[in-house]
Amino acid sequence: MRKILILLLLSCNFIFGQTKNEKAIRQIMTDFMNCIKTRDEAKFISLFQEPVLWTGVYTDRTYRKVLEKDPNEKSFFTDNYKAFIKSFKNNKSEERFDNVKIIEDGSIASANFDYSFWYDGKMLNWGKEIWTLMKINGLWKITSVSFSMDMTEYYVQPSLQERLKKII
Repeated sequence: MRKILILLLLSCNFIFGQTKNEKAIRQIMTDFMNCIKTRDEAKFISLFQEPVLWTGVYTDRTYRKVLEKDPNEKSFFTDNYKAFIKSFKNNKSEERFDNVKIIEDGSIASANFDYSFWYDGKMLNWGKEIWTLMKINGLWKITSVSFSMDMTEYYVQPSLQERLKKII
């Protein structure tokens, strides 16, 4: 019964159809992932609207492990999207999204999802990511990116099925 309920929840967007705005936001998510893989800096930058907040935080459990290696490490960090995309020197980096939930009213939106970051076919970190977006001149633009981070050297990402069990 639980599996049927999970499948029903996952398919609700497809049963009732996604809104035009949800489709556009999902396309931005796809473009974001593709830009990392292809290192398309110009396309990546076009997905954002200044000013952009870009903040990450280690999960508590990962942060405890990080402190064992470096007692001076901060629990959070800020960056910017331009430096992020410039940091990729080859096509071995990839970010993947799943468990996506979009809330929008036609003018503003949030995209909440699970991510995993990969290099050369190996997952390095994973967590939750939340974007806020605004519709500017008819186009959706990312205005903030916030994420938590677990390092795979300490903790393996649970399967999607396991992550979905926590919801129900």
